[in-house]
Amino acid sequence: MASIFPARGASGGDSSGFFWRAQVVGWLFLGVIGFCIRYAAFGNARMCLWLTLFLDTLAFLGTSLAALLHARLAGGSRRLPVLALAMLLCILGAALLAQLANVVHALFPADAVAYVPRNGFSLGFVYYLGIFSIWTLAYFGVSAELEARSERISKMKLETRALQMELEHLQRQVEPHFLFNSLNTILGEIAERPAIAEEMTRRLADYLRYSLSRRNHAVCRLEEELAAVENYVGIQALRFDDRFGYRCEVAPDALGAGIPHMALQGLVENAIKHGMRADDVQFRVSLRAWMEGGRLVVEVDNPGMLRPSFDASAGGVGLSNLRQRLALRYPDRHAFSLQQRGDRTVATLWLEGEPCFG
Repeated sequence: MASIFPARGASGGDSSGFFWRAQVVGWLFLGVIGFCIRYAAFGNARMCLWLTLFLDTLAFLGTSLAALLHARLAGGSRRLPVLALAMLLCILGAALLAQLANVVHALFPADAVAYVPRNGFSLGFVYYLGIFSIWTLAYFGVSAELEARSERISKMKLETRALQMELEHLQRQVEPHFLFNSLNTILGEIAERPAIAEEMTRRLADYLRYSLSRRNHAVCRLEEELAAVENYVGIQALRFDDRFGYRCEVAPDALGAGIPHMALQGLVENAIKHGMRADDVQFRVSLRAWMEGGRLVVEVDNPGMLRPSFDASAGGVGLSNLRQRLALRYPDRHAFSLQQRGDRTVATLWLEGEPCFG
């Protein structure tokens, strides 16, 4: 059975505070109602006040003690025994208070009371049994809700941590993949064009400097990512000489938009890899970005034709990694597609809202 009094945890203090506020306010309210009922029945304000202070204080202490004992002794595997014990305590508590009410009533002279009921014990027993039953149902109901909420929060925390670990793993996959490809490009130029290889190395160092400075930033400003892409494009421009061209068109209002780190890098790298395989002697890669209805839209296109059997949900390591990262950071708030437009392949990405786990 759930408990309003968690033994440990950050939510324990909140639940305990909620219980005591509800307990005090609830019994104060019941005390006022009880005094009014007694005064209407007996017509003696002094006696009714003593009955209310004495009996309702005992009821407050009894229910508080029951809640404390339940918090420390009740377990999830003992629900039925706990409920049975609660019912028994309600009956015993109602009987005790009804008997004490008769004792207090007897302390006052008979002529001090306007009306003396013959079945005073039965009335008191039914009154307090109803109150204790309602209190018990409310207590167990709120306890169950708080336990369910605590379990949901714990589950969400575990899921969030698992997603964060998966994102960190995906993030670590991106840069080694890019670095491996870049180093292979540089190695291919060292023997024949050492000066070009040296400039490539310098630009790669500039990119890695940026990457290290943003290693703890899962999401960066589009303007920053564009500057990093320029270094990568510069390496490829040196590699392909005049055969390769790059064009970038970005709306000013899109420069401050957030985008997952290395997302543009993956799109441009994929475009160059497939563009160089085209039949054209020269090939150009274009990048465009703009804001549309509060969404960031990015398009990267390259020459070439998609294979008839191409699966847009698959792709290479870079695109597969990008899809997984987008699904985790922008669930139901992103889209990525590869389409054929004439003789060019177009990768389109749009993002909406703030990322999860930013």
